[in-house]
Amino acid sequence: MITNRDRVPEPFDTPGFVSENRPEFQRVRALTGRLERPLCFARFRHDKPNLGLIEPTPLADQVMVSVELRPFRPINVFCDGRHWRKPASESGVLHLYDLRRSWSADIRDPFDTLHVFLPISSFRDFATEHGSTFLDLRYEVGDNNYDAVMLHMMQAMVPALERPHEVSALYLDSIFLAARDHIASTYGNFSTKITDYRIGLSTRQLRHALEYIEANLSEDVSLADVADASAASVSSLTRGFKATLGISPHNWLLNRRIALAQRLIYERNIPLSEVAASCGFADQSHLTRVFMRKVGSSPAAWRRKAQR
Repeated sequence: MITNRDRVPEPFDTPGFVSENRPEFQRVRALTGRLERPLCFARFRHDKPNLGLIEPTPLADQVMVSVELRPFRPINVFCDGRHWRKPASESGVLHLYDLRRSWSADIRDPFDTLHVFLPISSFRDFATEHGSTFLDLRYEVGDNNYDAVMLHMMQAMVPALERPHEVSALYLDSIFLAARDHIASTYGNFSTKITDYRIGLSTRQLRHALEYIEANLSEDVSLADVADASAASVSSLTRGFKATLGISPHNWLLNRRIALAQRLIYERNIPLSEVAASCGFADQSHLTRVFMRKVGSSPAAWRRKAQR
């Protein structure tokens, strides 16, 4: 069982490895802002056998959620010097690691894993939102849990590693919040039973949230920014959007950006690159991909049809 431990926090920038043996492929994305420490997720892959003993950088007060994308045989794992034999895993299996403890592993098979690093404080926040107290996470090294929900959420993070300039803070915030809620509700141990405690938005709060998004379509706003503008918690904001509008704040933002792009394309004879910048897209190709997905045609084709 992953339990609370009294250890002195150690500073970190992004997760990595302190050992000489390191995976061939390492991509890490840190989401920074007004947080004391960045939220991080990563992909580590090694296509050759016998990588050997690896030791990750210690990250105080964090839980590493790891989802396997490739099956591998049993491996030897060491936690605070204690030896564990981790069983064979299939693709989609989830593992949890309390990074307040010292971990290392003897890796002999090729692997491909996605990771999200969740602060312990985020589980305490979850408990507070549900009128409870966080105790620990119910998970052992030998557990092999196939978690389709977490697999899909982790795969949704891949574009942020491949095209980080195109991924908004609002999208990343939403993924991290969804990951925290799923891990907490599925593997968490709390002082009282967690119920479906839904806090929504008042009409006034929703109006303020929509007005803030509309006024900042060209900016990379975060969930925290929108929540502050509407005087609501981040969890209340996301739940309120779903309950009232049937859509996430991120998708609402994308829809409003596309609506603004359509208006600019129709009313002004300006290059699509300027339209993209005015609407908060990374570049013209980013605008085109989202436009195609939302509208069903490219911006150029839509412009020709609209201006006939």
